[in-house]
Amino acid sequence: MKFLRKNRFNIFIVFLILLFIFVSYFMLWVHLPYSQNQNAIKRVENQIVQANEYSDVEYFDRYDSDKSYYIIHATKDDKKQYAVFDDKAKFIKSYSEDVVDQQVCIDDFINRYNVEPDKVTIGYENEIFVYSLMYQGKDSLIYAFYGIDTGDFVKAYRIDNG
Repeated sequence: MKFLRKNRFNIFIVFLILLFIFVSYFMLWVHLPYSQNQNAIKRVENQIVQANEYSDVEYFDRYDSDKSYYIIHATKDDKKQYAVFDDKAKFIKSYSEDVVDQQVCIDDFINRYNVEPDKVTIGYENEIFVYSLMYQGKDSLIYAFYGIDTGDFVKAYRIDNG
């Protein structure tokens, strides 16, 4: 007990140093790379929006498959549309027809795999726009793809551990 009383200040300083090291590690190795990636995506979004005269952007994200794509959902010429661009921001394809409600795809995913997807995004697979549904459990990883036009199942990948 005397040791704690005599060295209270030193223990506090050591605690502060360890806390500083932890926070510095988090900022340098986790937060900064994440922020740089988000800023790069935002720059590409601004470039695509300005070059293609989009307005009212509802969705923009990078989609990684066998290649990397940028997917945007925005208004162009008074018409809502999805568009896909390659990793150099070159236009590939657009889609402005009706889109099936993603809940239809979620329900089919639940029926097929008996689990609810953790994440639903818009992607581009087999040269069509798709809903990309992902589930990550303790022992499995499932990616399933459904066309946004009809909700039809396109393909899936499943990795089971055990």
